[in-house]
Amino acid sequence: MEVIENIRTGWPRDVLPSLRRGISQYRRNSLWFKIGITNDPYRRASGYRAQYGDLYDEMIVLYETSSDNFVRQMESVLIEDYWEDCDNSVGGGGGGRGAPPYYLYIVRG
Repeated sequence: MEVIENIRTGWPRDVLPSLRRGISQYRRNSLWFKIGITNDPYRRASGYRAQYGDLYDEMIVLYETSSDNFVRQMESVLIEDYWEDCDNSVGGGGGGRGAPPYYLYIVRG
């Protein structure tokens, strides 16, 4: 799985509009997409490959923060925004916390 870093940082209220635009753009040409969080994008991409095979072929890392609360908040809001179209089965909050920094990403196929 290819990992692309298109990372924004900042307060959630300041970056949320650009994250929404980014997700809307990336999902246009995707059959499948999922929104998630991690503290290690490359390890998480390997996990997707092992779990889903070729279903998702690209991970785009969109947001970085040192705040576990911020990244979980952003994930929850974005999953709710795209609930009808994304492959997420819950509204966020999954995955181990680990140590910062934390990243929000979209995988797509």
